[in-house]
Amino acid sequence: MWLFIDTSAHGAIRLGLISGERQNVKTFAGRSGGLLTLVQKQVGLARLQRVQGICVVAGPGSFSAVRSGVLAANLLARLLKKKLIGVYLEQAQNLKQLMAQITQGELAPTDFVAPIYTSEPNITRPRIE
Repeated sequence: MWLFIDTSAHGAIRLGLISGERQNVKTFAGRSGGLLTLVQKQVGLARLQRVQGICVVAGPGSFSAVRSGVLAANLLARLLKKKLIGVYLEQAQNLKQLMAQITQGELAPTDFVAPIYTSEPNITRPRIE
């Protein structure tokens, strides 16, 4: 069983547990800034301890959305000492196939997942209100 995190779409979070037979992933409306709280509420700390690893969609996606999901996945993997796999958005469309690739060793765990953005972040220009 793996924790699956996808924040590549702005304003939506796909989160849940995936395994060989079951893909219990739900989509939640909201900003990805509250992702860790959502993980705690939806998955729980006890089940988090039992997962084999964490699979996160690294992108492509908007700067803020992807950054939050990838940061949370990297943090959880490091703190819980779990395997970490980053995938492209296209790979995450079929979760059953994705889980098969993980199980068969086609996707190798890594120490760190880097985000993939659709465009460069624009954090230097002041906001116009």
